[in-house]
Amino acid sequence: MNKVASYLQSHIAGDVLAGTKVKDYYSRDGSILSIMPSLIVYPRTTNDIRKIARFAWQLAEKGHPMPLTVRGYGTDTSGAAIGSGIIVSTIAYMSRILELDTKQKLVRVQPGLNFRSLQETLYTHGLFIPSFPANHQYSTIGGAIANNASGLKSLKYGTMRSYVDKLEVVLSNGEVIQTGKISKRELEKKKGLATLEGELYRAVDGLISDHYKALDEYDSSHAALMRDNIGYNLNACLMKDGSCDLTPLFIGSQGTLGIITEVILKARVYTPTTDMVVATFDNINQMVSAVDELVSLNPCSLEMIDRGVIDFIKKDRGVNILQDIFDEAVGTPEAILFIEFDDEKSHKRAKLAKRADKLVSKYATASIYTKDPEQQDILWSLRDSTGAIVAHEKGSAAALPIIEDCVVPPARLAEFLASIKQLGTKYKVELAIWGHAGDANIHTYPILDLSKLGDRQRAMKLMDEYLRMVIGFGGSIAAENNEGRLRAPYAALQMGAEVAQAYADLRKACDPHDSLNPGVKADTSLKQIVTLMRKEFSVVRFVDYLPRL
Repeated sequence: MNKVASYLQSHIAGDVLAGTKVKDYYSRDGSILSIMPSLIVYPRTTNDIRKIARFAWQLAEKGHPMPLTVRGYGTDTSGAAIGSGIIVSTIAYMSRILELDTKQKLVRVQPGLNFRSLQETLYTHGLFIPSFPANHQYSTIGGAIANNASGLKSLKYGTMRSYVDKLEVVLSNGEVIQTGKISKRELEKKKGLATLEGELYRAVDGLISDHYKALDEYDSSHAALMRDNIGYNLNACLMKDGSCDLTPLFIGSQGTLGIITEVILKARVYTPTTDMVVATFDNINQMVSAVDELVSLNPCSLEMIDRGVIDFIKKDRGVNILQDIFDEAVGTPEAILFIEFDDEKSHKRAKLAKRADKLVSKYATASIYTKDPEQQDILWSLRDSTGAIVAHEKGSAAALPIIEDCVVPPARLAEFLASIKQLGTKYKVELAIWGHAGDANIHTYPILDLSKLGDRQRAMKLMDEYLRMVIGFGGSIAAENNEGRLRAPYAALQMGAEVAQAYADLRKACDPHDSLNPGVKADTSLKQIVTLMRKEFSVVRFVDYLPRL
């Protein structure tokens, strides 16, 4: 064990590891990038994390930076869960439910808690957190907050941001703060503190004042987007009455502003019974027209897969996923739409589902309406079949998460889907498309071989053109996840120079020594991405759960 590891081990209650195999494991996350860390720390308490942060701060003051990267299960596809310094892994010890108040529908948890474990506990009390990501079976609460995650039910219920009430956060110098709404008078007191917390409040107040026009213009220009995780949610921190809440600032910050150590979440009433409509379309434009009308019915889920998904499964596995579900006369549709309603009252659910079924009949070639849970599971298996694409490997070729998770204004969805297909043709890659049709949040994974120089170059060119195309559509290059490292070079292009500078100044105020996840969300170039790119890619570490999107 090296000197740094020995020093930390003697000062914290948790564990410190510096073995080659452990570091190699933590050098990768769910992205195509790889960075070898210096050591891995498994903290037991907030006090452990406070000491780790203080230690890194003191090293940086002496000119010896030691970056800190907080990590859950490492599912992040943007390269935000890897770093060259200390990996702070919360899954070993900081993974408990600390308190549950069923009357107020509040639950206090630690960041390393498995999302599925929390949901299963809440289900027994008739509650749930609606904005769970597709990989909630094996991802963590901390990761979901760090990315402002969303998922299948976010069309109705919003992103993770809507369900975070308060946070406990360790700042870059080791200070521990509690976030929550404070009055205008309390804000003035906070701004007077001679601490990093005081500096943070001063920075938030000053930056919003100095850049309010640019921040408002950006928000207005992207108001049509239902999901947008680029940058920081700075504008949401100050209310019109002068009150302030720093909670939104840390949600979606990917560990770059502070380290979240405790969370109070707001749960919702859970309705286990749903009504479902599944429809097939022989034309993408017809599907988009149906989506435009269906959104007004407020379904909890409005998902899609295109013909590329159906064809991929048939070619790769020799299975026709439509067999025994739709009549043979339907043939192979260009798209399938999944519409689900979870309203508490059964008669309202049925009424909305019947209206949806009638509505899609104007556009669809066939539709199925069902209340039966077993039949619904079979129908959802069509949507879940995309996991076979995410997990695909053939030789050293694999499906790469490089042009997924972008969102455009819903009015431009049909045009966007057509442009993705054209891009696939241009770069000679087959692109199966799926995603959240109601949000216009789309996923697609090109299959390329990173061991080949030509494919690595093609991957970079494809990503560059795709992300610029999304920005040109008035969309966001980060919808369910964040820009991380992979999309960081394009963040300023989407936000504009002034907004990007405001966020850079915010980050400097929070982390003057650049210790917290440097290179994530900003300050990573395309040249650096090339040097960090793996020569192989695999999702083998996640196959116990079959990766899902």
